[in-house]
Amino acid sequence: MRKYFFILLLCSSSMMAQNTNSDYQAFRKRVLDNYGSFRKTVLENYAKYLQGVWDEYEQFKGIKRDHEPKPSIAPKADVKPQGVTPVLSEPEVKPTIQPTPTDNPISVEPIAPSALPNMSFSFYGMKLSAVLCHAQTIDGIEHQAIAKVWNAYRQDRVMKDVIRSLQSLSMAYGLNDWFTFELVRNYTESTCKNLASKIVLQHFLLVNMGYDIRLSSCGNQLLLLVPFNQQVYERSYLFIDGKKYYVFYDDSTSKVQNAGIYTCRLPNETDKGRNIDLTIRGGNIGIKTGVAHRFSMSDGKISLQGSVDEGTMEAIRRYPQMDIPFYAMSTIDSNFHRSLLTQVKEQMQGCSEKESVYRILHFVQYAFDYATDGEQHGYEKPYFIEENFYYPKNDCEDRAILFAFLVRNVLGLDVHLVQYPGHECTAVNFTTSQMNGDGYMYKGKAFYICDPTFIGASIGQCMPDYRNVKPIVEQWY
Repeated sequence: MRKYFFILLLCSSSMMAQNTNSDYQAFRKRVLDNYGSFRKTVLENYAKYLQGVWDEYEQFKGIKRDHEPKPSIAPKADVKPQGVTPVLSEPEVKPTIQPTPTDNPISVEPIAPSALPNMSFSFYGMKLSAVLCHAQTIDGIEHQAIAKVWNAYRQDRVMKDVIRSLQSLSMAYGLNDWFTFELVRNYTESTCKNLASKIVLQHFLLVNMGYDIRLSSCGNQLLLLVPFNQQVYERSYLFIDGKKYYVFYDDSTSKVQNAGIYTCRLPNETDKGRNIDLTIRGGNIGIKTGVAHRFSMSDGKISLQGSVDEGTMEAIRRYPQMDIPFYAMSTIDSNFHRSLLTQVKEQMQGCSEKESVYRILHFVQYAFDYATDGEQHGYEKPYFIEENFYYPKNDCEDRAILFAFLVRNVLGLDVHLVQYPGHECTAVNFTTSQMNGDGYMYKGKAFYICDPTFIGASIGQCMPDYRNVKPIVEQWY
């Protein structure tokens, strides 16, 4: 039966080739139309849900990524490893979940600049323009009043144009889900008169843009509940039907106290929308002020020069804290990445695999000053690649991210991000060199510790405090 079916496919291939694309496009259109129809039904009934039962949920304190303190100074290696240090057994592996791109894109219809009244608002130092919203005013947090405002927005034809204009801005400036969320919040800052009105409008816009954002109340104020594809640290959260939602309050109010949170009950079969994905893809975030922060750094063997936009750096200063691999796999500015890699590759010509890794390791160890996030920022802040060249100092996970990025993309070697209690480093699998030193076996391959924070340490030299600690491997590509 299988053979017959295979032959039939071969005989029909030329005919199918002509129709495959059109058939797929027709099928995809039907799927999207069905999805849009179902989603439309959900949105039409949302006011009814808001007017219905609101359940109470327990709020949990935000999780710390690592409870162990980081080294206050970057330790220096006294001696290089002598002889062969036995490679350790298989490490613990912390898999990184790669979000699946949605197949339900939201179409955006461009709006002529003169078609509707526009309004200007500030977004990370830039002045943007979007369709003017007829903002509804609400006093208090009564369910009936919230539902009434939602119905008013649903019946206002201008709201569709407002949503399309915000989506167009998001696409034009290369914004990911997080910055689109921030775009909506900034838009409402210039639109609404009070906090409750602002939160309800944010909720309406984000839900109609396809996100699973929940409106909630705590005490006498309204909040937003936001689900992410990633684990987010140091932000309070709660569970609804086993799904984690993080609490977002207005920046102008005091932090939410440790109290119960109420949100409306949605039917289980309801398409609640998609999560916020914090990974930055595409490499063309357009949040720029045009003010360049220039850098030039060297360890005596590798020299790098370039610039980063100060507006972009300020935009990601308070980015939600997530697991380290997502910083390594994100691209804020693809041109900046290409420039770094080109400069490093040119200075690696003629070097062996081992020598190239050592040079990159030496550069990250010596070209940057060390400081913990608490000392430099007052809060935990892992860096995206670009941020290492903006701030005067970095710490262990920042160095690990940068080293892993350079080795992986310049040399094509397998590199692990490695977590120890209170410390982050890397491990590299070599393909052409016989190595000695500290490391571990992973899927039959030997990985050797390379620590960009252990100043002067060679390949295969682990900090003494961690030599007998089983590492946690964080996958990132």
